[in-house]
Amino acid sequence: MTGHLLKLVWKRKRANALLTLEIFFSFIVLFIVTTLGAEMIMRYRRPLGFDYHGVWSAGIAFSDRAPTTQKGHEKEWEVPHRAMIERMLNELRSLPEIDAAAACTSPPYILATQQSKGDYNGLHYEFTRDSVTDDYAKVMRLRILAGRWFGPQDEAAREPVVVLDSDAARQFGPRGAVGQLLRFSDHEQYRIIGIIAPFRKGGEFSPDRVNMAFDRISLRSTSGAMPHYIVMRIRPGVPAVFEQTLTRRLHAIAPEYAVRIVRMDWMRRGTNGVYRQPAILGSMVAVFLVVMVFLGLTGVLWQNVTRRTREIGLRRALGATGLAVNLQILVEVTLLSTVAVVVGVILIAQLPILGVLRVVTPTAYAIGTGSALATIYGLTLLCGVYPSWLAGRVQPAQALHYE
Repeated sequence: MTGHLLKLVWKRKRANALLTLEIFFSFIVLFIVTTLGAEMIMRYRRPLGFDYHGVWSAGIAFSDRAPTTQKGHEKEWEVPHRAMIERMLNELRSLPEIDAAAACTSPPYILATQQSKGDYNGLHYEFTRDSVTDDYAKVMRLRILAGRWFGPQDEAAREPVVVLDSDAARQFGPRGAVGQLLRFSDHEQYRIIGIIAPFRKGGEFSPDRVNMAFDRISLRSTSGAMPHYIVMRIRPGVPAVFEQTLTRRLHAIAPEYAVRIVRMDWMRRGTNGVYRQPAILGSMVAVFLVVMVFLGLTGVLWQNVTRRTREIGLRRALGATGLAVNLQILVEVTLLSTVAVVVGVILIAQLPILGVLRVVTPTAYAIGTGSALATIYGLTLLCGVYPSWLAGRVQPAQALHYE
């Protein structure tokens, strides 16, 4: 029986070609949307590695930058700016509303990141970097897994120090990362002093394995990168009006600097919105295609049942029951979908070879494939319910009246 139905579907390939193409593209779009959706949901549920609640960020725009070009004094222009940032931090720490404050080059939920690579001791490193002051761990509530965080004792260290998250530390293998030396692309040698929990700087929708590396900023010398942000943890119960007071206090310390304070939960909302937009747009396209396929498939099946009244009536006259006719129509539409789905599965099966699993996890890939298959088959069966019911009601006598 299945072979006979396959012949029927094949003989109507011209009439069903456009519909098969729609099902194929719907399957591909559904696979992409559900895979990305599953990946985003799984990313959202993973720990961030920091606590953004109650944290404010102050962006600092420096003025009168005049770097010296004399050899050996390229960073002299940073000295007064670093001293001014230290004055700002001391002022913030003196306020009872602030629990802790630190400077950094780029806080969490900033889309711009610094990437560094290096080769040293036979290993290849790839990191996302940030430069921070000593109190950064207290502000962001980082969890130390091994070693320690930065401290005043690192001011006179022989080599600059760095702290890695556990994802970045895995690149060192069984030898362990704490105490090891590494070199970034700037060729400066760093000593690893600690390991923290995985730090997902971009937020809930950022990819796994960010490989975060923090190096220390010294505000009393030109060691480390120049910070452009101050992050501060506000004590619970502080009113919103404190933001204006804080802005005035910082402006009084450095009137020539432009300071913009933003709450980190607002930064989180904006950054997560950037990640959600492609998913929302893809979902709209997928829904549009699914609706078009639903309407098209229902209309084609309905028309086929009407045109095949003689065939169905003859089959009923030969003893076929209404249920058997119903199943025939449903199997036909399932086979039609299978033709499109098989081509789609062959296509998406090539994606792991092309490296797509570097973007999404195998679990999300499997969920996307299964969800797309279930949706397409469920949709086609739903479209065939009413036309198959109409076909099952055809009586032998109706075929005699059909013109």
